[in-house]
Amino acid sequence: MESLASISQVFSYLLPILAVIALIVLIVVMINVIKVVKGVNVTVTKANPIVDGVNDAVTTANGYLKEFDTTVKAVNNMAMSVEAVRATTSRVVKNSADKWTKQYNQVKQWVLDALEKRDKDKAKVTAEAPQTISAEKPAEDTRKEAE
Repeated sequence: MESLASISQVFSYLLPILAVIALIVLIVVMINVIKVVKGVNVTVTKANPIVDGVNDAVTTANGYLKEFDTTVKAVNNMAMSVEAVRATTSRVVKNSADKWTKQYNQVKQWVLDALEKRDKDKAKVTAEAPQTISAEKPAEDTRKEAE
């Protein structure tokens, strides 16, 4: 038991000394924490104008984006108008070409029919007409007339 009593007496002397050392370490840690907090405060104070500048830049960029959006919509509307004009022009040209082709074919058929009728009438006239060979006209001329 004496050993416990002697250990107790040693710790009774050491405990206040260890408490003072722990208190000093705690004070040093608190001083360092206060310095860090002050540094953070200074950093935040310096960062505020930067954040404000970035905020202004973002606001300006948003304004430009709204203007750009308007421009893009205008360009898109113009592109749609050009496409509508192209489609209408294409349709009109195609319809005109189709009508022209149809009318051309009709005129061509009329001309062919007229030529065919003329040839039939000519062949009919030559078939009905008596063929006489006169002394005045050579036989070669008669062939040319038949053609």
